[in-house]
Amino acid sequence: MRIPSGVTDQYIYFVAVDATDFTTRETGLSSFTVYRSRNGGAAAAMTTPTINETDSSNMPGVYELLLDEDMTIAAGNDSEEMVFHITHAGMAPVTRTIELYRPKITAGYTLGAGSDGDLLEVNTLTGHTAQTGDNYARIGAPAGASVSADIAALPTAAENRAEMDSNSTQLAAIVADTNELQGDWANGGRLDLLIDAIKAVTDNLNDPSVADILTTQMTESYAANGVAPTLAQALFAIHQKLMQGSYAGTTSTVYKLDNTTTAFTGTLDDGTNPTEDRRA
Repeated sequence: MRIPSGVTDQYIYFVAVDATDFTTRETGLSSFTVYRSRNGGAAAAMTTPTINETDSSNMPGVYELLLDEDMTIAAGNDSEEMVFHITHAGMAPVTRTIELYRPKITAGYTLGAGSDGDLLEVNTLTGHTAQTGDNYARIGAPAGASVSADIAALPTAAENRAEMDSNSTQLAAIVADTNELQGDWANGGRLDLLIDAIKAVTDNLNDPSVADILTTQMTESYAANGVAPTLAQALFAIHQKLMQGSYAGTTSTVYKLDNTTTAFTGTLDDGTNPTEDRRA
């Protein structure tokens, strides 16, 4: 007989016969002695063995032993054999063996399997969350609630074609612009000219003559009559005329940096209300 490990409410049956003739069934016996041994262990007396007489009239001599001690197998084993030796002064000794096994499913339940061997149903998984819906999007769940509704919402062939044509037109425009830029560059066109013009301007910023105008102090330099002045000469003349000049009648005098020596003079068209100041 096979008993699941840890179960303590199962019985085994034995027949008590006369200790002399080994044939006559004995009834009304009590106070049995029972020794047990599991998986090669030493014989141990059951502390309070429970033995019932099944039915002395209808099943004379038949008794039942409750298996309620040492019914758990050792860790790491899936099956162990166990023996029970039952004695009484009025009967021949009886020996019964059972198999203790580690159940793979909860005791008292049946593992449902289909004809192909697959499990029919899994209610709970310890340490796992049961899936209650779709983990991945699929047609008909849950967008339109039906496959036909979702298919009807898909773009038509004409709409897909129109989208492809629009994309092709945009792609062609991009390719055309790219080819134009490549042609301009290869032929020294707009890109080269623009870059050259920018470079020319930035190069002029480093021209010493430009830097001199901004950083060199003005000197006593002025152009002769009838000669166009340089920028430095013009700035010098304006500065001196505004800061170190005088008016006497129709004569306008500009002094040198010592504010005494005449640099040049000009003639006003009127000594009181002049409208013109010219170089002499």
